[in-house]
Amino acid sequence: MLLELHQIEWQRNGKTPFRLSIPRLTFRPGITLLVGRNGAGKTSLLQLLATAELPLSGTISYDGWTTSRHLPEIRSQIGFVPTGVELYEQLTVAKLLRYMEQLKGFSGSVEAGRVLDAFQLEPYRSRKIKTLAHGIRQRIALAQAWIGNPSYMMLDEPLNAMDAIERLRFIRYLAAYARDRVVIVSTHELNEWEGWAQRIVWMDEGRTRFDSSAADWVASLPLRVWEGAADAAAYRELTPSSIIDVKPSSDDGFVVRVMAAKPPSACFEEQLPTLEDAYFIRRRSS
Repeated sequence: MLLELHQIEWQRNGKTPFRLSIPRLTFRPGITLLVGRNGAGKTSLLQLLATAELPLSGTISYDGWTTSRHLPEIRSQIGFVPTGVELYEQLTVAKLLRYMEQLKGFSGSVEAGRVLDAFQLEPYRSRKIKTLAHGIRQRIALAQAWIGNPSYMMLDEPLNAMDAIERLRFIRYLAAYARDRVVIVSTHELNEWEGWAQRIVWMDEGRTRFDSSAADWVASLPLRVWEGAADAAAYRELTPSSIIDVKPSSDDGFVVRVMAAKPPSACFEEQLPTLEDAYFIRRRSS
């Protein structure tokens, strides 16, 4: 199963015009993280992949199907959760999912019942959506995308509003689901996906800057990662742009994680870079 882009060009006009230009990009089964700063083109790319937008030129192929010839069939195999998705808040959870089930061509509430159970929404089935917490609403938004077990899943910041337990539970569920399906996740929180994502696509200014495995993402970096203790005076001596993370320590100092060619001092030890470390290093080096 492949999702392939070839010579894609797309443009948004208006007050802030934006152009997306992708010569070639291939997505395979597994979890691919779509990363980059705000405005890099991640959401625009997801909208194209979900067929919410269509390219000005080029082709997007879904295992051989193209939007010019197979648009209804393709859409039946896509699950899409945009960021800030709005739900019909006057409906109960069960009614909304039954409605979405009918829109996708299913009947009998079998699919609605299945996703109610899969996303642990059964206790809320008779509650109106407007009465529910934001984390539960996010699970409802995710559940509707799973109706029909689509082959291609596009998720824009899917962990928003969920608590730590919900986030980990969903990531585990998604990892199992992605074994034989194409799953693309746009996220700013890379470390939550450590060990779960197979591939990284880095977007910048409407173009792909990196497209390879998660192992390649953290390898061959131009800077190394160091971590060590620093008191207030030593902390002030550090170059601000080199600091990846800082936490208070028990002795009124700090534990600091930095990116640099050499350790800032003898008390800093080299660390294996995380997905997020690699993103900071690649952005700074670019």
